[in-house]
Amino acid sequence: MIHSVEKALRILELLASGADHEFPLRTIADTLGMDKGTCVNIIKTMRERGYIDQEQLRGGYKLGYKLYQLTGRNIENDSFTKIARRDVEELGRQLNETAILSVIRNDHRIVLYSTVPDREIIVRPTGEKSVYQACTGRVILAHYSPSHLEKFIVRSGLPGREEWPEIYRSLHPEGELINSLTKIKQDGYAIHRDPRGIVGFAAPLFKAGHVAGSVGVYLPAERLSDEKAILDSVLAYAGLINDKLQRSK
Repeated sequence: MIHSVEKALRILELLASGADHEFPLRTIADTLGMDKGTCVNIIKTMRERGYIDQEQLRGGYKLGYKLYQLTGRNIENDSFTKIARRDVEELGRQLNETAILSVIRNDHRIVLYSTVPDREIIVRPTGEKSVYQACTGRVILAHYSPSHLEKFIVRSGLPGREEWPEIYRSLHPEGELINSLTKIKQDGYAIHRDPRGIVGFAAPLFKAGHVAGSVGVYLPAERLSDEKAILDSVLAYAGLINDKLQRSK
């Protein structure tokens, strides 16, 4: 067996042994008897491909979203999903619209869980999407620390014109991007009206003092009759989930 492949597989097997746990780099290296530098290089490659995830800078590592996409499963073992799922389901039932639980992974908006409304015409969320294009991604990004946001922009660049056309109404799109994200943070929610006739609502979720994800609702614009009622429901369920996340360890 090729040694680098064997080492990569051993790292994945270790992370899979505690799917609800984050493993520090030193723990991975010591447990597997690997050189720390070798672990860093292998983990860096697998992070870039989405097979390993690191939620916080300098934090521990866990299995990435790509593994779950390949197997066609939601991340049921993730504590974040377990805590939020029931309220996301209830939000979807109350509004009879698509409700989703999202995070940012590998600089993309990833859907961890979504509901299916009992309607003929429904919105089916894309599992992986540009953070800039999805309101459920924007609301997470808006709550990044200034340094974290700066690094994200350096890695990802500015949104494309089709992803966030409003920021290009200014002569300084980067400044307009920051202003737009600041307003979302101040409001405590994001609303996006997609040119394809879809409206999205999103609110942030927090864990251990950091933004951890978002809860959102998507529906056809033609069915939107009471924007305030939908926004109030999204914010109310975000509050319920945040209370549970605050109490969890």
